[in-house]
Amino acid sequence: MTDSLLFRTLSQLSARERHALCSFTRCPCFNRREEVSRLCDYLVEHIGKPGRKVFEAEQVFAAAFPGKPYDNGALRHAMSYLLDVLRQYLAWAEWQADEGEQQRYLIRGLQRRNLDKLFKKEWQRAREKTEQTAIRDARHHYQRYQLYQEQLEQTARRERATGIDLQPLYGELTMFYVAEMLRHACAALSHQAIAGQEYRFDLLDNILEAIEREEMLHAPAIALYYHAYRMLKSAGAPEHFERLKSLLAEQEAAFSPGEMRGLYLLAINGCIRQMNTGQREYIREAYDLYKAALTRDFLKENGMISGFTYKNIIRIGVALGEAGWTVQFMEQYKIQLHPRERDNLYRYNLAYLYFQQQDYARAMPLLQQVELEDPLNNLDARRMLLRSYYELGEWAALDSLLQSFSAYLRRQKNLGYHRQTNEKLLYFTKKLMELRHRDSRGRAQLRFELDQTPDVAERAWLLSQM
Repeated sequence: MTDSLLFRTLSQLSARERHALCSFTRCPCFNRREEVSRLCDYLVEHIGKPGRKVFEAEQVFAAAFPGKPYDNGALRHAMSYLLDVLRQYLAWAEWQADEGEQQRYLIRGLQRRNLDKLFKKEWQRAREKTEQTAIRDARHHYQRYQLYQEQLEQTARRERATGIDLQPLYGELTMFYVAEMLRHACAALSHQAIAGQEYRFDLLDNILEAIEREEMLHAPAIALYYHAYRMLKSAGAPEHFERLKSLLAEQEAAFSPGEMRGLYLLAINGCIRQMNTGQREYIREAYDLYKAALTRDFLKENGMISGFTYKNIIRIGVALGEAGWTVQFMEQYKIQLHPRERDNLYRYNLAYLYFQQQDYARAMPLLQQVELEDPLNNLDARRMLLRSYYELGEWAALDSLLQSFSAYLRRQKNLGYHRQTNEKLLYFTKKLMELRHRDSRGRAQLRFELDQTPDVAERAWLLSQM
């Protein structure tokens, strides 16, 4: 039972959603089988409570089919029916949460049933709502396009001889398409920088020309992604970054918090690209953007802050020398990390703070405790531990770490170039250990070899030891 798709899906719903599902199964519109309702009530009552025996097949069957002899086939059928009702519930819950979608389906139903008077009334009401709302994202334009599409079908059926104004239909669809193409192009550029994956957007140049020629930049859904794309595409064009930064403040009401999160991260991504070219003033820009997004509560996803964002904010705060604010942030937002990784991420980042203060004795035990899911964070923690052992002269521990680090690099299949850069770090660290007693000639030779070797992790630290 606990291995079934039904049980695993139920387990991932919130308690509120599970109880709403029970009410849903009791509605004759969605389910007329009493055993399915009883099965749902029983599973929801016991999920998350200790005692696995309650989920043995015989126990579950007795709850769904009281007074009947055990029948495995009947139980499987009831589970299958409940899974179907669960699928309906999830779809219904999404529809119920979206007032615009409800209105659109109402309008479609009226149009298809030739209920013209009520259609016109509801259509006008829906259009007024789209005009009154502050949201101006791509979906806003798509919803308006759908409204005009329904009106077109209703008008064409009733008034074939009259002229039909197609301009609003075309205009809203164009806005939606252009905004979505720009959004996906920004995501592709960001992913390309991280993973090296190439993407083709054959129409994008024409779209960019059309945006400038037809003056589409008045639409927030287009303007923000246009400047974000130009910023990511041309690192030497700070005017696009400045314009994006201004629009983030001016147009935050035009987007949902989730989309604002993505837009802020795009702007921060632009800062990081500039920082990587040596323009250190963008560290402050990234810091200010992170603080603004935190103040407006734009960095959460499903009520939590990602470990990646948590780590980046701490590193930028340290780079600026904002030690007090960084410690305050780390403590305040620890509780908003996902519970599964909260303790490990907190220890890892606290170790980083100690490490940056060259307090290796306090960093080392924290690094020894962390078990990180992200491979790049794992590599970073191992490198800090390597340097801590070396700085403290813990040679036996360092030798053991070099072996386990090498084995880890061999086991991981998706490290890309990180495997080679870290393998080179291990190689030069072993050479340094052999030369830790005074050997100026050997160190000079090793320094020459390092100078001739490209892409070595922790190169600056290695050079400082030579």
